[in-house]
Amino acid sequence: MTNSEMQDAAIGAVEPGVARTALASLTSKAIVEARGLSKRFGATRALVDGSLSVAPGEVVALLGENGSGKSTLVKVLSGVLSPDQGTILVDGTAVRLRSPRAALAAGIVTVFQEILAARDRSLLDNLWLGHGSPVLSRPAVARRRQLATEAWRRLAGHDVDLDRPLGELTLMQQQICVVVRAMLRNPKLLILDESTSTLDVELRDRLFDEVRRRAVDGMGCLFISHRMDEVMAIADQFVAMRTGQVVGIRRRGEADARDLIRLISGRDVEAGARRTGTATRGPAAIRLDAVTLRPSTRPFAATVCRGEIVGLAGLEGHGQDELIRCLAGLQTPHSGEVYVAGAKGHADDDPAPVTTYRGGVARGVVYVPRDRKVEGMADVLPIIDNYSMPTLGRDSVAGVLRPRRTKSRFQRDARTVNFTPGRQDSIGRLSGGNQQKVIIARWLAAEPRVILLNDPTRGVDLKTKHELYEVFRGLADAGAAVVMLSSEVDELVHLMDRVLVFHDGSLSAELAGDDVTPESLVSAYFGTPAIAAGGN
Repeated sequence: MTNSEMQDAAIGAVEPGVARTALASLTSKAIVEARGLSKRFGATRALVDGSLSVAPGEVVALLGENGSGKSTLVKVLSGVLSPDQGTILVDGTAVRLRSPRAALAAGIVTVFQEILAARDRSLLDNLWLGHGSPVLSRPAVARRRQLATEAWRRLAGHDVDLDRPLGELTLMQQQICVVVRAMLRNPKLLILDESTSTLDVELRDRLFDEVRRRAVDGMGCLFISHRMDEVMAIADQFVAMRTGQVVGIRRRGEADARDLIRLISGRDVEAGARRTGTATRGPAAIRLDAVTLRPSTRPFAATVCRGEIVGLAGLEGHGQDELIRCLAGLQTPHSGEVYVAGAKGHADDDPAPVTTYRGGVARGVVYVPRDRKVEGMADVLPIIDNYSMPTLGRDSVAGVLRPRRTKSRFQRDARTVNFTPGRQDSIGRLSGGNQQKVIIARWLAAEPRVILLNDPTRGVDLKTKHELYEVFRGLADAGAAVVMLSSEVDELVHLMDRVLVFHDGSLSAELAGDDVTPESLVSAYFGTPAIAAGGN
């Protein structure tokens, strides 16, 4: 095949309006080019035609819904999977990336959405995991410690105990670890696959600054995110995938967020209208009375009513995650009380303190954790088993389990979250969005009065997000109290009735209605609630 034919084949996968852009991209000097990559798993064609190019100093956003083929394309470029057809070129030379080690040797370093690390090893060990010989002289160890300290400080903005076991760190710190580990390899091409999903606004911006700094020195970046504000902020080029193939390529300035959403989905999807659900609050479902989350922090009070969606927000580590765990009974506040209204069948004016997870469940409180892999599911078990674990007792008659009842309930709740059950395979083989749908369906089966959602759309594609938003709105409109911790500003603006913003371990601002804007939220994140609320 001639060079011209190869270019034509690659451009054939995109819409006619972007042929000129695709041709310019493929003919420019690139760090990495993918041409006509395909991958089949049995009868399923996961990747039909993956073609893209990343030039030195360029950030390319790879966009697509779950199941579009972008994860398969990333795994092929990372050496995790071998393509059935197609060519990968590094610095203009065709290569065969038979393993992740081969990709690393070619200068392609990937940070996957899942945190791949040794939780029982030290942070320092994890930062240099798989890099060079494990047997080092004292000067070499000291040099590694110095480089790790500098790289961590540049990305995180502070120092950290490098000898601490990784498993003792927060999810965000673990994510910083795998990003810093990638940076220490000085990649030619850095692939960030949903690597910002656990980072707060400040850390995300620091990561973007580091990517831009390295881009000036010639590093290329392939960036995957379902957050359109991030994509629009960082990318020079946008590559959209659908049904396993590239369907459009745009340069910065050629498309806005709405155009990209249309390109990804093949239809118009609203970026999000402000919630217009029930305007009348029901009785209080949660009451916080003089709560402090940590020693020496200000006590605060708040109420969450049935029929509303209340957002919890703030920079990572400022208290919102601690609060939602207190609401679930997974930990107790430093002082004060968390009251939840009466259990099912009891009056709402019969509140009682929640001090244990079991006590919360007894009062109709359910919790969807942030880290679904670790806390939310048993990935080796079938999908229906993951769904039915908390409510299996409903399907027994005279002590005998009736699987048909379980299946019937599952089909009902799966329809509510727009999940189509297929083969009863393990939940671990589903996409992140479908895993989250199963977990949420599990708790819908418990008929909750209060549902606590800890960053439930992390790593979920745009279409699935909107489907979940409709589920959450439906729960609130049916009278449940919905409390949702979110790290996405757009989500807070468009979905929430009210937003409680945390700073330095305490509630710093409560925003509602037209006061919930991107500017007011970010101002409140940094402890300026007067500006956030439009005050003087």
